[in-house]
Amino acid sequence: MARNWIVMGDPTSSGGQVITASNETDIMGMGVARIGDKATCPRLHKGIFPIIDGDITILVDGQPVALHGCALACGCRVLSGQQANVFAESGAAAGSAAGAGTGAAAGAGQAAAGAAGALKAVMASAATFDQAIRFVGKGGTPLAEVPYTLHLADGRTVSGTTDAQGETTRVSTEQSQTIVRAELRAPAQPVGCCARVAPDGSEDMEVFDVDGVVTTSEALGTSIAPVTAPGHERGLTSGEIDMARLVFGDAVDYAQVKVHNHGYWMFFGFQNKDTAVTPNGEMYFPKGIYKDDYSTDSVSFQQFFIHEMTHVWQYQLGYNVKLVRAPRPNMSYDYVLDEIRLFPDYNMEAQGDMLADYFLVAFRGSQSRMNNVRYRTVPDIGAQLERTLQPFLAARSDKSNLPRTTQ
Repeated sequence: MARNWIVMGDPTSSGGQVITASNETDIMGMGVARIGDKATCPRLHKGIFPIIDGDITILVDGQPVALHGCALACGCRVLSGQQANVFAESGAAAGSAAGAGTGAAAGAGQAAAGAAGALKAVMASAATFDQAIRFVGKGGTPLAEVPYTLHLADGRTVSGTTDAQGETTRVSTEQSQTIVRAELRAPAQPVGCCARVAPDGSEDMEVFDVDGVVTTSEALGTSIAPVTAPGHERGLTSGEIDMARLVFGDAVDYAQVKVHNHGYWMFFGFQNKDTAVTPNGEMYFPKGIYKDDYSTDSVSFQQFFIHEMTHVWQYQLGYNVKLVRAPRPNMSYDYVLDEIRLFPDYNMEAQGDMLADYFLVAFRGSQSRMNNVRYRTVPDIGAQLERTLQPFLAARSDKSNLPRTTQ
């Protein structure tokens, strides 16, 4: 089956268009594009790239003609969107593209001779089918900059990274194919919100079946299928509640807290695979560091849990955790105890580490595991922590204990 020739102004799979073409050969006044002609890629690769793929049996002005679905140097594709009538007759000097302008005769005749009868179609439709997917979280927010692998019914895979709209590259096939399964992986870049790196971790990946998504010839080059990534959540266990009460008492509504068995990236993108975040009163643990019950795990993971519970406490008392933390990716977790500053005089991350360290010292006898290494061997560190924490320990539900600084 023939594939349409590409002409000036035709779209690309990334939302761009063909911007150079032959000055001698045209179809209905639109220059025919060839290998070496250029197109824009404004969304994915943000530049201008040459066409590197074409039909070497059909030469237009000395260069192979570009066909629907041919590749750009950036990996995107050119798509026929302006004309559908192409034919060539072997040995016919007058052979031309249907409806071609007068300038096309010589070029199309050369193309016909080179084709040797390989291309002969009238009102031909494209031989390729394609589809793109837009991955979104449960709330409909695009999963931006998330690495993915798509599995097709014929066994092929397509991998890439979603764009700012959560969209994949276009999957092109010669026949309609079902996209049966998707793998989403945590982005490589670190997060900028209310995060704490886990004691250890492994790759966070979500694998799930995709229902009803196929490559199609309808809306070719523009069709996008929305797919909602699955989410998994649970409430706190009784052991986790008992553990958290040691630090927060009744200042937290424990029934409202959710623990997610995947990273926050499954909703909004951008979370390192070894990092937990608690931006909205709920805790998001990538699969490699998620536990069914943190109260029965190692002391290090219990400490990790208490740090994240600090952000739950802050959020429930009205502190805008995400708004404060997101624009400050380098906020320090460090704290230095002195005779002047009290708990509210430390930033939100330092508060988290201070309460996690207090938990270790006061309830687990594990001073040597403190986040703050400078205090791991300091005598009477428990008393120093209690002095700084005095306003919090006296009134855990008092909003005056929330951070007064971002430094």
